[in-house]
Order: sequence, then C-alpha cells, then structure tokens
Amino acid sequence: MTERGPERWHGLRSPRAKLLAWRAACGVMLILALRVVVGLDWAPIESSWLFLLTGLGRSWLLAIISIVVGGLAAAPLALARVYGPPGLRHAATALIECVRATPELMIVFWVYFTLPIVTGNQVTNWNAALGSLSVIAAVYLAEVFRAGLYSVPRGQIEASAATGMSSLSTFLHVVLPQAVRNMVPALIAQLVGLFKTTSLVYAIGVMEFFRSITVTNNAVFAPYELYLVLALGYFVSCFAITRVVRWFDPKYQLLE
Repeated sequence: MTERGPERWHGLRSPRAKLLAWRAACGVMLILALRVVVGLDWAPIESSWLFLLTGLGRSWLLAIISIVVGGLAAAPLALARVYGPPGLRHAATALIECVRATPELMIVFWVYFTLPIVTGNQVTNWNAALGSLSVIAAVYLAEVFRAGLYSVPRGQIEASAATGMSSLSTFLHVVLPQAVRNMVPALIAQLVGLFKTTSLVYAIGVMEFFRSITVTNNAVFAPYELYLVLALGYFVSCFAITRVVRWFDPKYQLLE
C-alpha cells in the first residue's frame, strides 16, 4: 500500500492525466456556457447578422492590409536599427520608440487630424485607419524582426566569415533562415495583438466589427447577446491567426 500510493499520485500528475482533467473541465464549462447562450433572446439581432459579418470582414481587411504594409516597412526599420550606420540607426530607434511609447488611440487621432493639415487634402476615415494601423504594425513588427536577427548566435556569423562567405551571403543563407524560424511565435502573437487593435478605429467613424456591434446595440439594446457575439468574433479570428503557426512550423506547440 505504501509503495502504490506514490505511484498513484505520480499517475495523477502525469501529462495524460492533466490533459484529461483539462478536457473534462473545458467540457463542463462549455455545457454551462451553452445553457446560458440558449437562454438568451436572439430575436432582436436576427436581422443584423449580415451587418455584423460585414463589420467583421472590414476588421479582417484592415488587419491584413495594415500587417502587409507594416511588415514591408518593418523590415528596413529593423535592418537600419541592427546594421545601419549610427545616424540611420539612431533615427530608426527614435521613430520606433516614440511610436511604441504613444497610446495607439493617439496614433489613430494624430493620423486622422494631422494628415489633412500636412498634405492639404482631406483624408477619409478609412485611409486614416489604414495609415495609423500600418504605422503601429511597422514599429512593433520591426522589434520582432530585430529580436529574430539578434537570436542568431554570433559564433555562426563568425564561422561563416571564416569559411569565406560574404556578408550578404551570410545574412541570406545563415542569419535570415534561423531568424525567421525563431521569430515565428512572437510574430504570431504580435499579429493577434494587431488584429485586436483594429477595434480602436471606431473612434474615427470606421464601421468595423466593434463599431457595428455598438451601433446595433444602440438600435435594439441587446447588450448580452451582442457583446457575446463580439467576444466570440474576436476569439475565433485571433484563434485562426494563431493556427497559422502550424503552417510555418508544425512542431511548434503553443502550450510550451
């Protein structure tokens, strides 16, 4: 009995037992959540589903465009901060740190209200939203890229130089492949954060998912149902983004 006691306790603490307990707890929580959802009154918002889905689609479009544009701008920013001469490196560092230290909603306001003064032309709320989100994406992704470049051991770069490889060849064939692999988890986490940041552009009148939920709630007043839809929409969208990591690296485990 005394010998089997520790064995049973060890079995309960095994990864398989923990996984089963976690799944059981999730199942119980899911059943309780479904009971609450079924008991809600969904009739007032049945006619607004297309409007809400359109808002969610706009959030996705904002996120995709700003991430692509921001990623294209982030690469030279990261390279300038890592490999640039002192003047260029300091300028890139100042730009990145200033934007990161400013509240993201203020970036949205500054782009929306400042660009017309600078350019002399009226800027639509959609273009202002894309511009501000792209700036935010650029500076945060630049830091992810920089961390990926610094994650490659210095010894590998020195070994490449010792074998006669040029600096460009070393960067393309030694540094870059490892940096991309190392930055994938942080990149996916940053993309999730950028998608949630799209909710801030409601402040300048863009009819994205959050604003469409708010407008619908003002019309029919169904806060529990609508904000549950809001939470579910963001959860499904962000979960879909995190699953992209499987396409880049099937061996990567999100729980590790």
